[in-house]
Amino acid sequence: MPSHRLLPVCALVAGLAVLAPATRAQAPAPKKQGSFGSGKPGGPLLTRDELRACFALQERLRTGSDAAARERDALEQEKAEVVRQGDALKERLATLDRSSQEAVDKYNADARARDQRIDALEARLAPFNQKAEALAADRATWGRSCENRRYDEIDEIQIQRGK
Repeated sequence: MPSHRLLPVCALVAGLAVLAPATRAQAPAPKKQGSFGSGKPGGPLLTRDELRACFALQERLRTGSDAAARERDALEQEKAEVVRQGDALKERLATLDRSSQEAVDKYNADARARDQRIDALEARLAPFNQKAEALAADRATWGRSCENRRYDEIDEIQIQRGK
């Protein structure tokens, strides 16, 4: 007789095992999360609008950094050319035939052309420095607002779809 009593208990245990997967499927799935950096566990998630702003700022930083790097390289090349031209003028001055008015005029014209290049280079430096400062401010803003912040990946997908 004792085996008769065990049968219903075994059937009950088997029934619970069948119900357990169904109750797990009904529970809401945890949100998949992404983060900018390591992300602070337990902190609040970025809202969709905050995430959209972070992505826009991140893109602006990427394109701004690329443009700044290209412009910096161009400025450095121009500066190197002006320095090379100045060195060549110094060498010409050392061997300049001061008794020839034509040679002195040619040297003076070349020196004025170099001075104009320096002025043009300096005129390009001020706007470049302003752009670099704005880019640094954007980086600081991104660092405060977005870096190491978590977000819901569903929000990321919706933003990429234009919603």
